[in-house]
Amino acid sequence: MNEEEKQPRLLAMMALVALVVAVVILVFFGIGYLFGRAYL
Repeated sequence: MNEEEKQPRLLAMMALVALVVAVVILVFFGIGYLFGRAYL
């Protein structure tokens, strides 16, 4: 595999990781918000 083929795959993998991190953060914010609404 040469460099031209490797680059887009790395970019896609980074985008996928960023997406997963963003979703996890949003889920935790949502859970925290719901707990805050329920108990305060």
